[in-house]
Order: sequence, then structure tokens, then C-alpha cells
Amino acid sequence: MIIYDCEQNSDKWHLLRGPIPTSSEFSRLITGTGKPSDGLQAYAKQLAAIKYFKGKIENNFHGNKYTQRGTELEPLTVADYQMSRQVTVTPVGFITDDLKRWGTSTDGLVNDDGCIEVKNLIGETFFDLMIYVKKHNKTPPGYIPQIQGELFVSEREWCDIIFYHPQAEPIIHRHYPDLVFHAALKKQLMLCIAE
Repeated sequence: MIIYDCEQNSDKWHLLRGPIPTSSEFSRLITGTGKPSDGLQAYAKQLAAIKYFKGKIENNFHGNKYTQRGTELEPLTVADYQMSRQVTVTPVGFITDDLKRWGTSTDGLVNDDGCIEVKNLIGETFFDLMIYVKKHNKTPPGYIPQIQGELFVSEREWCDIIFYHPQAEPIIHRHYPDLVFHAALKKQLMLCIAE
């Protein structure tokens, strides 16, 4: 594993992640239940275009009011998490495997063994999440590829996903490496790279 010292969304960060699969997009390769996803070929083509044009391709997504809100609330969410859990969260730019085949931009490394993924949700989405968690007592499967991807790449022992809304108690679920999921993910990653 290689940890790169850079600010997320900086030019260096974009160059590092450029043409390699990253955990925020692993759901395009694998579903939350560990099955192959239908998005592999389209994602492979996108990564190939980035590589071919040396990172200089048009980005179809420049953020929206939800991503902006999430960025603004993230420092508050992390501070609240550190205080309530009595841990130290270290910001991280980008992490790859030793061969630089795939990467992750986890929202922080916790002490020496964990990491976090922050999801600052709008009220309606947070309410839907509360209902899902009350009914199923687990993280919705749509978040699993990213969480397990962060664990797979970072080689950390656990990942806390933090669902946050400033007017509610945060919902925090701890996830541990799922080696069966990791094997299926690695297979999809290798297929994506080959494609």
C-alpha cells in the first residue's frame, strides 16, 4: 500500500487517481451483495479515455448542492466523530496498492488501524436511511462496494461509515474486511483493467 500526501480534489490528486479504478466507483464493478455489476465496460472505457488523453478529458460532473453541502459539513462531522469516539483522524490524500493498480480516497485514517467514510445526507435521505437501519439493522448495500473497497486498498482493520445530518444523532456502522467480497472485487478489478 502507498499513501500519497496531497489534498483531495487538487491537481496532484486528480493525476494520481486518473486512469485507475477507485473505491468511490467500485459499485460500477460490483454490487453491494458481491455480484458483478453491469457498469464494468462503461467504467473501463472511461478510465481508458482518461489514460489515452493523459487525464485531460471533460468531466461530466462538477458537483451539485448536495456534494457542496457534504464538503462543507465534513470537518464538523469528523470533529464530532473524533470527540465522541476519542480518536485521532488523520486526513489522507490518496492510497493505492503497491502496484498502483487501484486506489481510494478515504475520508480519514483513524489511529493506526481504522478509516472513515463520511456521508453528509440531506434530511429526506437521512430519514430514509433511519427507516432502513431500523428495519434491517445494517448499512444499505449501495454503500458496501465503497466501504469494502476502502478496506481492500487501505489494508485497514475496520472502516466506520458515518451518516450525518446536523439535526440528528449520527448513525455510525463499523465494517470489517469481507475477504469473500474482496476476492470478488479483485476479480472485477482485474477484468476492468484487462478491458
